[in-house]
Amino acid sequence: MEKEKQALEKNKTVYKTGEIITTKVYKVNPEQKEELDRLSAEKLEKLREEAIPKIRERYEQLVKLRRQQQPKGDGQPPAKK
Repeated sequence: MEKEKQALEKNKTVYKTGEIITTKVYKVNPEQKEELDRLSAEKLEKLREEAIPKIRERYEQLVKLRRQQQPKGDGQPPAKK
C-alpha cells in the first residue's frame, strides 16, 4: 500500500520553470554536420580532460576529510558480542 502511495506521489510531481528556452535551428548539409559533430566531440573530450583532475582532487579531499572525522582507533571495526 505504501509503495502505491509513493508511486502516485511521483506521478504528481510537477516541474515549473520561469523562462522559456528557445534556440535557433539551422539546416546543415551532411559535410557541415560531420564537421560540427567532430568539433563537438573534440570540445567534449577537452572538457573531460579538464574535469577529471578536478573531480579526482575533490574526491581526494573528501576522502581525507572523512578519515579525519573517523573516530581514533586501530582501524578495525568493533567486534560483535
